[in-house]
Amino acid sequence: MQIKLLNYLSVNRTLIRRFWPFGLILLLLFFVYLNSIDNVNTQHGAQCELIETQTCVAALDGREFAGRLLQNPQVEEELQIELIYPSQYDLQQSYIQGINMYMGQTALLNTSMESNAERIISKNTFFLGACSERNMRWQLVLLFVNEASGDEKRVFFNFETQY
Repeated sequence: MQIKLLNYLSVNRTLIRRFWPFGLILLLLFFVYLNSIDNVNTQHGAQCELIETQTCVAALDGREFAGRLLQNPQVEEELQIELIYPSQYDLQQSYIQGINMYMGQTALLNTSMESNAERIISKNTFFLGACSERNMRWQLVLLFVNEASGDEKRVFFNFETQY
């Protein structure tokens, strides 16, 4: 009985010594794969919830309008958001407003824009004011217009700040 157990243990040690590098490589590849998966939240309709720096896509009538905060939103800090939308549309109106407390309208300032035949990538800067409400809900209101067809799309990206 002891001889069988010793033979079993020595065979397992040999297998472990030979194959542990392959197991380690597989484990590393698995973690690389998990980290490479994009966090994209696709929602059908005009409302989209921005969570931290996750991309949110509002799908309207077969068109996709995406937004992504480039850092976690904080009040009284310069913040940046990336907007991606179909190249047939122009961004006609953009502002941020408070949802759970009136804060007026805060302008979105375009800092850079890239375009190709399919889409426009627009980087924008904005500032959020602080108020007595520690947990604030915000809404980015966007109006996109296709001049050729007269089609208008309103998209709303909602997000939160806490301090």
